[in-house]
This record gives sequence, C-alpha cells and structure tokens, in this order.
Amino acid sequence: MRSTLFYVPHEIAGFPLFGVGLLLGCLVLACLAWIAWRLATKTPIAELLSALPVWCVAAAIIAFVLPSIEQVTGTGEPIGLPIRGYGVMVLLGFLSGIAISVYRGRQIGLPDDTVIGLGFLMMLGGVLGARIFYVVQKWQEFEGEGLAKLAEAFKLTEGGLVIYGGVIGGLVAGAFYCYRHRLYVPAVADLVAPGFLLGLSFGRVGCLLHGCCFGGICTADLPRIPFPQGSGPYQMQLLDGSVLGIEFAQTRHPPGRVDHVATDSAAAQAGVKAGDWVDGILLSEMEPTPERDPALPPPLMTQIELPGKHLRIASEATPDWSLPLHPTQIYASLNALLLCLLIWHLQPLPSRDGVAFCIAILLYALSRFLLEWVRSDEAGQLGTSLTISQWVSLATACLATVGLILLFRSPRKRVFVWR
Repeated sequence: MRSTLFYVPHEIAGFPLFGVGLLLGCLVLACLAWIAWRLATKTPIAELLSALPVWCVAAAIIAFVLPSIEQVTGTGEPIGLPIRGYGVMVLLGFLSGIAISVYRGRQIGLPDDTVIGLGFLMMLGGVLGARIFYVVQKWQEFEGEGLAKLAEAFKLTEGGLVIYGGVIGGLVAGAFYCYRHRLYVPAVADLVAPGFLLGLSFGRVGCLLHGCCFGGICTADLPRIPFPQGSGPYQMQLLDGSVLGIEFAQTRHPPGRVDHVATDSAAAQAGVKAGDWVDGILLSEMEPTPERDPALPPPLMTQIELPGKHLRIASEATPDWSLPLHPTQIYASLNALLLCLLIWHLQPLPSRDGVAFCIAILLYALSRFLLEWVRSDEAGQLGTSLTISQWVSLATACLATVGLILLFRSPRKRVFVWR
C-alpha cells in the first residue's frame, strides 16, 4: 500500500509553485507566446478570443484550486501537492486503454481522432458513473454537511470508483458519441472492450495502493497481504475487534459476547476478558504530533464499549499491521488483464458485431461474482450474503447472455474488416 507516491513541492528556490507563483507565471508566459505566434500567423482575433476562457480556467485552477488541496503539516505549513497512487493508476489505465483502442482502430480503418474522442468521452462518463455509484453506496460515510459533504464525495484522488457504475456511465457516453458520429454501436463496443479491461487492470493496482476493495482475513497457506495502521482494512479490523485479539462467540463483530481474547493482545492488555459483552467498538481521530508524516493517516483512539465502562486503546498499543488478507486487488487486476488478452484475440473471430463485447461482459460478471466471495469490504444485501456487486453481476450476466442469444439469431454482420 502506498496511497501517496510523492509530493510536488510547495516551493522551488524559495518561490511558491502554486497560487500566485512560478506555475502561474509560466502559464502567463506560455499564453503570451501563444498569442504572439497566432498573431504572426494572422489568426483572426475572434478565434484568439474564443480560446482565452481555456487559459483563464487554467489560471484559476493554478491560483485557487491547487493551493486549496496542498498537503499541510500539523502546524498548518504547506508542504506540497500530493500525487496519489490511486489517481495515477486510474490515469494510466485510461491512457493505456485508449492507446490499444487507437492501435486496433487503425487496423480496421477508424481515424485516430475518432477513437481518441470516443475514449475521452467514455472516460468522463465512466468516472462520473463510477463515482455516483460509489457515493450512493457510501453516502452516510462522508463527513461534513451540505456543499462540504458533496465536495468530499467527489474527491476522486482519494479512491472510490465502483466499476459497474463506470460501465454504465461509459456505455451511455459511448452510445451518445456513436449517435453523434453515426457509428454502429455493437461494432464500436467490440473495439473498446479490451481497452476497458486493460484500464480496469491498472485501476485495481490503484485499489491496492490506496487500500480499498480488500479481501477477507486469510488463514490458509495462500498468498496474503497485511495493511498498515490507518488503512481501510486496518480500521475495519479495529471495528470488528480481530486485530485487537478479540473473537466473538456467535458473530463476527460487536455487539456480541467475547469467546476468546488472544494472550498479550491489545484487548487483553486493556482488560477485555472471555465472557465479556461488547456493545460496540468506536474509533476517533487523535491529534497528530507536529513531527508526524502528513502523508500518514491520523492516529486513531479505539474505544471498546462494555456495559457500564469504556476501555480506550491508543494507536501506539495496537499492532502496526493488520491481520493478513487475501490480495483480492491483485487477483482482480490479473483477472482483468487475462480477459483483455482473451478478448483482444477474440475480436476478429465472430461473424456478428457485439459478440466479443457481450462475451467480455459475461466473463467479467462471472469472475467478479466469484472474486466477491474473498472480499470483505461490503456487506450482504436484500437479506442475503450476496453483496450489491454480486447482485449486479448476476443481472449483468443475464443481460449479456440475452444479448448473445439475440445476436446469434440476427443476420451475420460486421461493419469493420478485423485483422
């Protein structure tokens, strides 16, 4: 796990980089050079003026937005702009997906501009759909009220994209683009399927770096991975007591009666004993020390609620790492990569457009359904043990199967010559 890869420094040679600083100065110089070049090539004034809003938006982002998202120390001193591992991997996924789609598009005679335009519109639609799906699922977990809560909900660099929402958003955006440019939707769907899967493979690596989409506790002799204090998996194990050394008798998390407390564990040292009834476990942020690395999450105080008393455990008394988990992010990344290779080689074979895309969706839905069994970051829905992603996987697999049946009953047709 490495949520923050590095920092773009706050200042260079004593001069601030963001706000009214070096970056804004470079942008102004670039704008003046561009205007001079356009005037030298006799560009109409109206065309120059039409481009000025773009420069103004860029200047506003540098002057006002970037300073507001800089990381600060415990004393409020800015240290730089954090580059998040999740955001970088999602970006690499988008670019690589578009790149292989452009390569395949050249083979079938589609202009690069058409494929790139399609890719970026689907990217925007996919990100919007994926984030909306995530926000709907996790709305109660976001902090703040009103606009502050809404702003918190759309911090994309902090992780939190749900793939099925991304598929829906991307498909809607792609269908709109095809309608505007008079492209045959099933043929274009075949074209973009491997790129989507490759992008997903990179995105799952981002999940690993951020510490989301994690698996359940792994006790078998299988690949496993622990996560550090403050990460999502670690916090979940604090809340269910497992990393504290607590095992409950008839439930996996409180409220419940303690069946066993590990010797010398944090819970044992705090005074929890077998037979105790635990009403709940609460977490609260502690004030970080000024010298603490700002890239690290704030330390947590754990409070175990017993009848008539509260036991507090500081972060220093808890283990540095979580119990080992199934590396589901790695499994999901490899799964998407293998599906990408499969669909890439399958693209030229069917005699009907849309078949490769439906097979990609069907296989992904089935594999995602199975992968959910080793994940533990989502609860069951509709009174069952099936997560919302498993329910969506079942529905998606059914739709893909129906699509394949309809396609094979339709006349043979391929718009492009696939090689």
